[in-house]
Amino acid sequence: MLLYLRWSVPWVRVAVAALLVATLIELVHRDAWLLWPLEGTAVALLAGAAAWCLDEQAGAVVDVTPRGLAWRTAARAPAPALLAGVWLVTVWHARDSLFGHAGAVLVQGLAALAAGTAWATSRRAAGNPMPGLALAATVIPAGAGWALVRPLPDQLPVFPYGTATPGQWATSLVAWSAVAAASLVVLALELAEARWWLRRRRPVTAGGPGRPDGGTTGVGHAGRSTWAASRSGATRQ
Repeated sequence: MLLYLRWSVPWVRVAVAALLVATLIELVHRDAWLLWPLEGTAVALLAGAAAWCLDEQAGAVVDVTPRGLAWRTAARAPAPALLAGVWLVTVWHARDSLFGHAGAVLVQGLAALAAGTAWATSRRAAGNPMPGLALAATVIPAGAGWALVRPLPDQLPVFPYGTATPGQWATSLVAWSAVAAASLVVLALELAEARWWLRRRRPVTAGGPGRPDGGTTGVGHAGRSTWAASRSGATRQ
């Protein structure tokens, strides 16, 4: 597992993402009123980084190995855990500059990590080998733009500002908590291979009974014919 963790995770990108997250929150710590949009950018970066930790460049080869999706995801877990640790430390360090809502900011980052991991795992289960980079290319600029413009602050307080009301912060906290809970449910279902209805409907291939990964059990028609012939010979004797 350690060897797989070493070579499968894009550690350079993970390290760069962790450094950027720490830098962004440090800038917010220095001047939260002016640089608050960087907080939302850091949250979006966490979602993208968590997703690309699960990218599988050799997906066509790895998906047919005995190691299942749950094992491969568990082996990569230290990478998102590292990002979560960086987020915990940086938010704690900047807690005095987060408008008195360090807990809500902490939940935002952890929920983004859970959402990115769950989404990438779902796409990997569907056969997409590289979902992380696509998500990162979309969610990071989208998150930065939303944090800068803050549209519909009353209806959708995604990244509440210092002038937001306590009700807006509470709404944001509830929404991010719901995202985290839903993401954990999706992640658990995917890792448990809960798509049992898809596997039951998978057709049997010419090589033998179908496996959940689309391969065969190794008992083909030729093997069954040989077994039948030997059985018939033994009966005649």
